[in-house]
Amino acid sequence: MKTRTIRVISLAALVVLLGAWTALFCMFKDNSLLFFPGLPYETYALTDAPSGGYSTSDITLHGDTISAKVNIRSGMAYPYAGVGVNLMSVDHRPAASRFDFSKFDTIAVSASAGRMKSLIVRILTDDPQYSREGDYLSYRPLLATVPVSPQASETKLPLSSFAVPERWLVMNGLDHDDGFTYWNRALLFEISNGEGALRGIPDEFEIYSIRMYGRNHGFVNVMYIVLALVIVVFLVSQVLAGREGARNKKDEREKATKKQLAEAATLLKTTDRSVAEIALAIGEKNVSAFERKFRKEYGKKPLAYRRENA
Repeated sequence: MKTRTIRVISLAALVVLLGAWTALFCMFKDNSLLFFPGLPYETYALTDAPSGGYSTSDITLHGDTISAKVNIRSGMAYPYAGVGVNLMSVDHRPAASRFDFSKFDTIAVSASAGRMKSLIVRILTDDPQYSREGDYLSYRPLLATVPVSPQASETKLPLSSFAVPERWLVMNGLDHDDGFTYWNRALLFEISNGEGALRGIPDEFEIYSIRMYGRNHGFVNVMYIVLALVIVVFLVSQVLAGREGARNKKDEREKATKKQLAEAATLLKTTDRSVAEIALAIGEKNVSAFERKFRKEYGKKPLAYRRENA
């Protein structure tokens, strides 16, 4: 196969493979999960009872929405009420493992509220040092704020925006946030009242959807390796095609030279033309180069060959 043909075929194959690679990369580079609606986890009415509070929450599932009627009644510093999701219970059965938020980097919450201007999204994780099984207050909380209004709107929360509240750090004797998150050890997901909730005055908020997004790092890494291999194979094919082309050209030159020298040998045997004339006749202008090539091919100089074969 000609070198040009090989290069054209390999270039066409590269274009096809890059197109397929791009399509697959765009389709699967990100993880996504519709957490709600359709979540299989057990939901519960979230209140501040574990902290000694008296706030109440009445939750109702309306098809594709969760409604929470809350009443903040506690005089404590951080009263709360809302909706909780038990990530350790799938279809009302104990989950085999904790929920892994580390596969994602963004949570999108679509919600609306009555008077409240914000909601608090809280993820409680199992801290290996401080958490104790069944002790709600010992779980490491990670909090972020979602702005809301009476009209439904979606807010995207990067996981990097979640922080451990100072009160939990103080309770556990920590001077500052130690930076640990344990996203791969999540136990509970909660949404509660935020700014604008008034003590003793009922309010309500609704959750329409909770989505999670994140880069599929394992797939992306594999795809980059595949891309590198495709490019390397293409470059190697081009180099090999170039070498093959060079070998083919060399073979063609050698065949042409052999043909010219065979013609010269015939002229030496059948004519009395000079060596210079014969060199020119076969297309070789340099007599010395002709003699050198002839001697290499036939083992003797042109005149000696003529004498032996006259």
